[in-house]
Amino acid sequence: MNKVLSLPTLVSDIRFWIVLFFLLRLYGITFPPLEVGHNWRQTDGLMIARNFYERDANIFYPRVDVGGEKTGIVGSEFPILNYIIYVFALVFGYEHWYGRLIVLLSSCIGTYFFHKLILKYFGEQPAFNGTVILLVSLWFSYSRKIIPDVFALSLCLVGIYQAVTYLESGKFWKLLLCFLLCALGCLAKISAATLLTVLFFPLLSRSIPLSRKILLSFASGGILLVVCWWYFIWVPYLNETYGLGDHFFMGLPLKEGIRRILESWPPMLKRFYDTPMKYTGFAAFLFAIILLVRNRQWLAVGIFLLPFCSFLIILVKTGTSVIGDTYYVLTIIPPMAFVTGYGLSYIGNKRLVAFILLVVSVENIAAQIYDFRIREPFRSLQNLEGIMDQVSQRDDLILTTGLTHDPTVMYFAHRRGWVASEQMIKDSSFIATVRGHGCKYILITKKHYGDFTLDMPVLHDSEYFKIYRLN
Repeated sequence: MNKVLSLPTLVSDIRFWIVLFFLLRLYGITFPPLEVGHNWRQTDGLMIARNFYERDANIFYPRVDVGGEKTGIVGSEFPILNYIIYVFALVFGYEHWYGRLIVLLSSCIGTYFFHKLILKYFGEQPAFNGTVILLVSLWFSYSRKIIPDVFALSLCLVGIYQAVTYLESGKFWKLLLCFLLCALGCLAKISAATLLTVLFFPLLSRSIPLSRKILLSFASGGILLVVCWWYFIWVPYLNETYGLGDHFFMGLPLKEGIRRILESWPPMLKRFYDTPMKYTGFAAFLFAIILLVRNRQWLAVGIFLLPFCSFLIILVKTGTSVIGDTYYVLTIIPPMAFVTGYGLSYIGNKRLVAFILLVVSVENIAAQIYDFRIREPFRSLQNLEGIMDQVSQRDDLILTTGLTHDPTVMYFAHRRGWVASEQMIKDSSFIATVRGHGCKYILITKKHYGDFTLDMPVLHDSEYFKIYRLN
């Protein structure tokens, strides 16, 4: 029986597509976190996971390796993803790719519950269309990156489903599950909280008992309190106490954020019409909005607008960070995918809908396929730990070239210490400072951050790396 796009039953079942996309993204699942995009973001989180495994497993004190002689304890997102990697490492030994698999599995579960939510209230075709759009969007490549965004959004999607089923059934365990999943999702990535705003709409229903609405409101308030405690009390405490306050970005004052956005509005706009679903996806999104407005589907429009407006507040706090850090827009992709899928369901010609989905899918996947391979000079970092082991001990402090606080080189060196630019490393006063704090070696990554010569003993010199002993 063909229900959605006049295709065979298997292909009309969204579970087929979720499994298919899961299998596609298993390609290179064991690759090191050295894709061109955001390897620094992944290695930063992996440092925390590895330090849980090797140094201290207290989840309230995440540690990085780029804090010089300091403890490395730093304020960050609540490290639940990092801790799950640590738990895997306890059982199987440490490997970085556990993080990829964990994020990929969670994204598949989140995608399935995204489909169930739409199916429950809007029907089969909107659910199918919207889920396909979600699968091929930027969600496609970020569902295998070791960063908390898709992981957190997936937890919230499952939590929202538990919330609405609690409102209907009154089963208290569903409310508890909603609280746990949504709290962890928002703690893992505070911007994921924008998705929870959609729970405003079922609270307006007169068919739901008032007592259930009150309990869900209390649960939501509890989530808010927990998240505010972590991000606005505990994180500042860690940063002030352990001296790494500039490592974790806590946002800008609203006035400064607005100023930066207005100064850089062309690339900012591109993050809306290009990044989430590429050009064809955005065109389908605009067309879908028109169809929904013409058919007076105000609830669907509201379900998009409420989290979108919430996202704009987050956007202002981050300023122009979204220009370089594309993962910020992941937050608005589920609402965009929903309205796109729902709007397309108003097109009577199912073959045309299938063609639109195909075109959007091809452009999006083609634009992200580069993320599934590792190129030089990044590939060479896989060998760095072995090279460092030949010239130094694991607990020796080192100085590496790189962008300030970029942990990628340090992570693969499997050492602790400092990251500095070429200009800083050539500054004798800076070198005297790090030497005084126990630095023993300087690592130059020739093809990553430039090759230059220092007046020090050379312990290793190869195509990609040069290592000096700091006298």
